[in-house]
Amino acid sequence: MKLASINYTLIILLLSNYFCYAQNNVPQDQIKAKIDIERTENSIKITGTAENLIDITKSASYTLSVIKNSMSTKNNKSNNVQEGLLTLEPGEKIKLSSTQVNINEDDEIIIMLLFFNEEMQVISKERLVFNNDKKKNNTQIIPPDGNFILKGIVTDNTKTKIGKDYYDKYYYYYNDIGINGNEIVFINEELSFGRNIRISLEINNEIIYEFMARPDDEFLDAVATESAKITYFYFKEKEKQRKYFTQY
Repeated sequence: MKLASINYTLIILLLSNYFCYAQNNVPQDQIKAKIDIERTENSIKITGTAENLIDITKSASYTLSVIKNSMSTKNNKSNNVQEGLLTLEPGEKIKLSSTQVNINEDDEIIIMLLFFNEEMQVISKERLVFNNDKKKNNTQIIPPDGNFILKGIVTDNTKTKIGKDYYDKYYYYYNDIGINGNEIVFINEELSFGRNIRISLEINNEIIYEFMARPDDEFLDAVATESAKITYFYFKEKEKQRKYFTQY
């Protein structure tokens, strides 16, 4: 297990990210993000679409996140993230991932479609919220304006059952602690020497935690707990730096 130190490079990244949010610099003039909804009595079918708005071929990555909060059961929260890469010809419009989620009047559903450039900066987005005021069939559509800030997103880039088990445990503790960070946490998995599996947590292109995985439920629970705490303190430190920068 390894905890990466917060050095001057990380501080610069954090301050750069602060300016990015402060200036609301998301032009959204290259790819149009659109979430299509098909509503039935007890479920929602969700499909993300992308449209190239410029005269040249455009490549990007995307995530389609569906966050479900049960307002009748405390701390009952689930997060389904689908992701991929795409290349669009000029003027081309395509359908991306589709997913379906059950819903009742006690569930709040948050849907986010995000597009990223090569530097993992958000270049387009759309967000829909269902039942955000606990009234059935009430849908609030929040347009992709510059004031939208990402919160509580954990992206699953694992490939094996061990990786998926770790992700589930980490995401549980992430919500249990109440982190709700305003930057995306990427959980990555890769093969290391001797077919060993290395799992890492990455925020702002900085690895804050990594370990060699093994098929042991107690071990996975321990590293999930530890890495969630490290994530918590990472965001706390970032918030302190922002407040310090604002004061001076």
